[in-house]
Amino acid sequence: MKKAIIFLGSLLLLLSPFSASAKTEDTKQKITNFMKESLDMYNIPGTSLAILENGETIYHNQWGVLSDGSNVTADTPFLIGSLSKPITSLCIMMLVEDDKIKLDEPIQSYIPSFTYQTDSSKRITVLHLLEQTSGISEIEGLKVTDKDRPKEGAITQAIKELSGVALSHEPGEVYEYNSANYLLLGAIVENVSNQTFSDFLNTNIFTPLGMENSAADYESAVEKGYIPGFESWFGKPVVSDGFYDHAGAPYGYIASSSNDLAKFLKFMLEGGDLLSEQNLELLKTPPVEGKTYGYGWHFSKTEHYPFHGGATSDFRAQMFFIPEENIAAVLLTNKYNFIEDAQVSHIMNGIRSILSGKGPDELPVQSYSIQWSLLGITLLLAILTIIYFISLRRKKVLNKKIAFTVGIISLLLAVGLIPLFVYVIGTPWKSISFFAPDIALLIYCLVAIFALNGIMTLIITILKKKIT
Repeated sequence: MKKAIIFLGSLLLLLSPFSASAKTEDTKQKITNFMKESLDMYNIPGTSLAILENGETIYHNQWGVLSDGSNVTADTPFLIGSLSKPITSLCIMMLVEDDKIKLDEPIQSYIPSFTYQTDSSKRITVLHLLEQTSGISEIEGLKVTDKDRPKEGAITQAIKELSGVALSHEPGEVYEYNSANYLLLGAIVENVSNQTFSDFLNTNIFTPLGMENSAADYESAVEKGYIPGFESWFGKPVVSDGFYDHAGAPYGYIASSSNDLAKFLKFMLEGGDLLSEQNLELLKTPPVEGKTYGYGWHFSKTEHYPFHGGATSDFRAQMFFIPEENIAAVLLTNKYNFIEDAQVSHIMNGIRSILSGKGPDELPVQSYSIQWSLLGITLLLAILTIIYFISLRRKKVLNKKIAFTVGIISLLLAVGLIPLFVYVIGTPWKSISFFAPDIALLIYCLVAIFALNGIMTLIITILKKKIT
């Protein structure tokens, strides 16, 4: 009997690793199948995915191509959008640890040139910027982000443009996600360290963590292999011109690879020499109840793990880590339109479901009803305008009052259409044209049709008057 028990125990020991391995391979295959389905459904040209567990990369795969036709690799640098914010937050905490910054100190102590308007006696602190509670509105932030500026002194110039802004809320009271907060943090890093933001990252984060294919300035990114991604027009990838904001690295224009970001996530899970355990815990600690944004990280409302998404005009990314389970993942893609913003989140939700042993939910079908509706309206109005002009010219007797009214209304619509659209969407026109170029073009076409209709109607009416 004793020999039988020993035999069965030995057999279980032999089989256990095999079972675990089989489960891991099954999980990997499910992720691969799910990714192929996702990329095909959403027509994403190129993607890289890395998954970590217990400090090891358990899954790393790439699909598709870059805009020059070359294959995506684990070391291909993508623009990571707002995934830059957790890296900027780490910069700030490193300077806090070196006693060069205090979180509760007013930001004027570090960037005295920056001013703002407020009726409150409270001052914006460094912590307010980290937690997105500065009181600077998202609309005001969008006015100074994603802009084409000269490289030299770009962050300083952007801060100068933002200076004098009127706060929409009292500092520390209301959460409002705003990239301008992290632009200000980037300026603080530069002023306190006496280095450019790019140099500070290279010296203090990228090199120590071995992030060899990451860069926080355009020239370095190109040297490491960065090339533009794809804009999305009606869901179809179109090669982008490759816009880059030279002031944008602190909030959205760091270039990095999935391999490098896996190293960053490993640091977030396990820590290291860059930051004390105490300050690292601050980065990982969920905010107080009722809030969902901490020190550079969003936190899941239900499971409270840190995550962040990011986008530029031609890239979309997301990463997360779950300290309790010691797992993390980063997904980089090279196509974007703000109508498609949720696609990467849907994919990441499916990956988390597979990792937890569940099947992924069915992927939602992407709707392009806004684009198609605008296209239909544009074509219909173009046809009606042509018919109207032909009818107007053929008429021997013209009701000039009605014609003038139609012409004036058409001109008013041409002038007011973009402001009206901006008001309804709640986003500056610059951002709409930047993140949804297909929609912007159709709106421009409608403006042109209304303007042409108005001008031609008035001209024909005046000429008819002279003839009669």
